[in-house]
Amino acid sequence: MSSHTSIPWREWGEEAFAEAKASDKPILLDIGAVWCHWCHVMDDGIPGDPVHTGTYSTPEVQQRIQDNFIPIKVDNDRRPDINARYNMGGWPTTAFLTPDGATLYGETYVTPARMIGLLDHITEVYKNGKEQIIAQTAEMLSQRAASEALSPSDLDPATTETVLVAIRRNFDPTFGGFGREPKFPHPDALRLVLETYASTGELKLREIAEKTLHGMADGGMYDRFAGGFFRYSTTRDWSIPHFEKMLDDNAKLTSVYCLAAQVLEDDYYLDVVKSAQGWLLSDMRDPETGAFAGSQDADKEEAYYGEPLSVRATLPTPYIDRTVYTNWNALLVSALVARCKITQEENILEAAVKAFAFLAPTADHAANLPHSYDGTGPQKLTGLLTDIIPALFAALDLHEVTGSAAYRDIARTLGDAVLSKLVDADGGFMDAAPDADAIGELALPKKEISDNAEAALALVRLSGVTEDARYRQAAKTALKLFADKYAAYGYFSASYARAVEAVNAPGLHVTIVGDLNDARVHALQRAAWGHVAPAKSVETLDAKAAAERGLPTDREGKAYATVCVGTVCFAPVSSAEEMLGQMQGAPGIEMPASPEKVTP
Repeated sequence: MSSHTSIPWREWGEEAFAEAKASDKPILLDIGAVWCHWCHVMDDGIPGDPVHTGTYSTPEVQQRIQDNFIPIKVDNDRRPDINARYNMGGWPTTAFLTPDGATLYGETYVTPARMIGLLDHITEVYKNGKEQIIAQTAEMLSQRAASEALSPSDLDPATTETVLVAIRRNFDPTFGGFGREPKFPHPDALRLVLETYASTGELKLREIAEKTLHGMADGGMYDRFAGGFFRYSTTRDWSIPHFEKMLDDNAKLTSVYCLAAQVLEDDYYLDVVKSAQGWLLSDMRDPETGAFAGSQDADKEEAYYGEPLSVRATLPTPYIDRTVYTNWNALLVSALVARCKITQEENILEAAVKAFAFLAPTADHAANLPHSYDGTGPQKLTGLLTDIIPALFAALDLHEVTGSAAYRDIARTLGDAVLSKLVDADGGFMDAAPDADAIGELALPKKEISDNAEAALALVRLSGVTEDARYRQAAKTALKLFADKYAAYGYFSASYARAVEAVNAPGLHVTIVGDLNDARVHALQRAAWGHVAPAKSVETLDAKAAAERGLPTDREGKAYATVCVGTVCFAPVSSAEEMLGQMQGAPGIEMPASPEKVTP
């Protein structure tokens, strides 16, 4: 991560830490991101602002760092593993570490005046009490490990309702969204709301979804000029955003808006999807590789976003970071497929296929996914859970719409990588494979509730496609570790609730057999894809693939669908109406007779 300051920033690695040990100096760790406005302010300041003059541009700060610290700068997006362990509550993160990588102290943004005093204090404390500090940090690390230890409990049958209570309680009935300001989108909570509404018809959930989705898309958080969502709103009413635009946010949100278009039966939401993805396809996509850039900057927001749209059209757009992140690209592949399932746009499917081909062209490549790519190629960091799981979802999504067994094989490879490399002794999913030689806290595996929930959701779905119970069992084991803790996360545990629903529901698997170009196959697919149910998976097989599995190649000359729940299958049917009747009447699958609607 580059900086315009004269501080000789080092990269995170053995060399920098060896230098700290040899010189017996503490480490100053700066974690930021290319899109982070206050990270840039800390580097270079705000012109004309007497307070925010640029912390790392201040000579007194530079001299103290040069004399007493080993400075390391880390890009949050490129090293999410470091950020997960050392972030102090936001970006920029300003952390002080021992030469062994233990945390001494940390804050977020620090003004120049505050930094001078902080550097002097850390220097004095480290010089005069190093032995005591090392002992204390070791004890603190041990205590934290003990506090983060997980023990399995039976899954709470009231998990979804417990999380929904938190969602209803924090819902802003005036402007939509959750809480006050700053206000973030929370797509996982919205997905849970929409899925639960689809099965219960609860009007309050519809209100939450409609008010929030309209609030974001109709307000300042949406770029009405170029398209796409900004990262968050600084105001309760969504009117003033923070202007960076992130690939992952837009991928997750367009997936949710696709779901809303189906569940709420309103093309307004699909129009939002087309607009946001239009920006992604035109501005963020590399036409040669098909991969998508990670983010667009928020800097110079007054000079660009503060101008009328007619003026913006004449100005150069804010900086776009062209780094390709595997997890964010995979999320967008799934979002493009979600749109394609509704619209059958061939060019959108082609964009999804091309982007995924860049990330994981073969099953062999999928076994060791790089986290990111820049102009020099893939970076060294590989095998992160947060890359594998979105890629697994994307492979399953592409398998559903193309019928290609190659995507199923890639998905299986990714699922096997999770089970073989990322499951620890208690059954939880670690963010990365253990490495005893890793620096500092990277040697400690980390298990986050949201990561484990997403992994469980993906593995349950993979279990349905492959008929391999190992994946479902691993998902259930991991979820049990958080059964006593999930409620403390409130609506932030929405993914966990969805995963518990999926693992507790009988696997709903639909196999459609017929020519992929047959309109009758398309009708069956659209109906199956549009049905909302936990643990649902859909496969389409042509005659050859069906024969290889020992299935009939047709039903009285027609395409057909077989609905299976767990190990029990209904009789094959050829009409979408009959298939949906079986899906809606399957054990454990509840659908309202006629969900009521409210006007937004």
